Amino acid sequence: MFLKYGIIHIMKKKDKDTKKDGMQMCKLCVAMATKQDLRDILQILSKNITKIFGVKGCTIRFFDKRRQTLEIIAAYGLSKEYLNKGPIDLKNHYIDREILKGRLKYTRDITKEKHVLYLEQAKKEGIKSVLSVPLFSENKPIGVIRIYTSEPRDFRKEEIEILKALSFIGGVLAERAKIWDEMKVLVEISQAISSTLSLNEVLNMIVKNATEILGMKASSLRLLDAEKRYLELKASYGLSEEYIQKGLIEVEKSPIDKECLMCKVVIIKNIKKDKRLQYRDDLLREGIVSLVSLPLMSKGSAIGVLRVYSSIYYDFTERDIDFLRSLSCQGAIAIENARLFEHIKNEYKELSQEVWKWYDWGEHFPRL
Repeated sequence: MFLKYGIIHIMKKKDKDTKKDGMQMCKLCVAMATKQDLRDILQILSKNITKIFGVKGCTIRFFDKRRQTLEIIAAYGLSKEYLNKGPIDLKNHYIDREILKGRLKYTRDITKEKHVLYLEQAKKEGIKSVLSVPLFSENKPIGVIRIYTSEPRDFRKEEIEILKALSFIGGVLAERAKIWDEMKVLVEISQAISSTLSLNEVLNMIVKNATEILGMKASSLRLLDAEKRYLELKASYGLSEEYIQKGLIEVEKSPIDKECLMCKVVIIKNIKKDKRLQYRDDLLREGIVSLVSLPLMSKGSAIGVLRVYSSIYYDFTERDIDFLRSLSCQGAIAIENARLFEHIKNEYKELSQEVWKWYDWGEHFPRL
C-alpha cells in the first residue's frame, strides 16, 4: 500500500523536481532488483534515499535478535567516525523500541532533545533533524531506516509516505535476499552430503546455518540411541559448554521431545510458562526464552530432534519452519547415508573375513 501510494503520488505531481524524483525511484527499483547481496541492495537504497530527499545522510540498521541491538547494514553521507560511535542497545533506547513496533519517529532539532542517544557525536556530525521509519519483512519489523538533515526541517506528509514506500521496497528485497541465502545454504549442504562421508561435518553445517540464517541464539541436533530411551547430542552451535554438559535428555522425562518424536513440530514461545522441558532451569540460565523443535524423519519415523533457541520471545513463522524442515530433512538424509555406509563397510569386513577362512591369499587367488 505504501509503495502504491508513494509512486502514484509522485507521478500525479506536475512540477519537474517531483517528476525527477519519480524517475529516480523507478531507476532505484531496477538497480536494487538486479542485486542479490543484501548489503549491496541496501547500500543502493540508502544512497538514493539521501539524494531523493536532499538530506545529509541515511542509515539502515537491522535488528540483531541475539544481541538486542540495531546494527548498521548500509549508510550514506555520514562519516565513519559517526557510524562507528557505538551500538544501539534497545534495552537503553525506547525510541527505537517504539519504531520496531511500527511507529514513525521524527525529531526536528535533536540538539534540543535530552533523549537522543550519542547526542554529542550527533552535534559534532552537524545533524539537526532526524526522521525514522520501521523496515518490515513478512509483516515483522526487521530494522530501521533513518534520514538526517544538517538544518532543522519539517517533512511534508507526502515525503513521509514516500519514505514509507521506499522502506516497503527495502523490506521486500531484504526478504528476497533472505530467501536467496536460504537456498544457497540448502544447496551447499546438499553438495556436502553428496561429496563427503563425514556425518559430523554435515550436522555441524546444519546447526550453524539454522542459527545464523534465522538470527537465533543457538541450535542443537540430537539423535535417539539404539534403545530409543535417550536423545544424544550430535551437533550444537551457540550453546555454552556448561549447558551442553548438563546431562542426557531422557525421552520419558521430556514431554516436549516425546511429542516431537511423534512427528510434530513443537514451538514454545515462553519457556518460563511451559513445564514440558526436562532442563527448563538450565535453559533459562543459558538465556533462552523461546524455542522450536522439529523431528528428523527417516522411513516414516522420527530418529532425532533439531532444536533452535531464541534469546528473545519469538514467534516462529511458517517460513522459518519451512526452512528448518528442509534442514532437518537434509540431516536425516546425511544420517541415513552414514548408517548405510557403515552397514556396507561392516558387510565388506565380514565378507573379507569369510574369504580369508577359505583361501590363502599369500599363495592362491580365489576363483570367482
